[in-house]
Amino acid sequence: VIDADGLRCVLERPSLVRGARWAVLTPNKPEYGRLAGALSGDAALDPADGDRALLAVAESFRDEGGAGPAIVQKGTTDLLCDGTQLLECAEPGCLKRCGGQGDVLAGSIATLLGWAKAAERSGRLPAGGAPPPPLASYAG
Repeated sequence: VIDADGLRCVLERPSLVRGARWAVLTPNKPEYGRLAGALSGDAALDPADGDRALLAVAESFRDEGGAGPAIVQKGTTDLLCDGTQLLECAEPGCLKRCGGQGDVLAGSIATLLGWAKAAERSGRLPAGGAPPPPLASYAG
């Protein structure tokens, strides 16, 4: 799970996560704007374009096999995308986010991903189910 300064590293070297299907990026609004502007490949694409922009950013991280990280665009309604599907999480939260909430989110997602990865390694992850990174991101 990559947040904060880690996202700056990804912006400078997108190859760090290109094709990484178990990675999750959790940008806040300004961080997402920088990712969308630099990685979408569409200079006219505005991060405010919502779904279209998020799909373009997620697509830019996918490898030839179609694998890539999930992205959680944090906001009033969180948007989650792995380049193939888009989920919205509109569950109510506190009205004003305080410092550290992104850290808690990143830790929650990392815990859920760890459990899913352990299940995959032991052969207990159901075949044909939804990909774990978007599900962990939604649950986080």
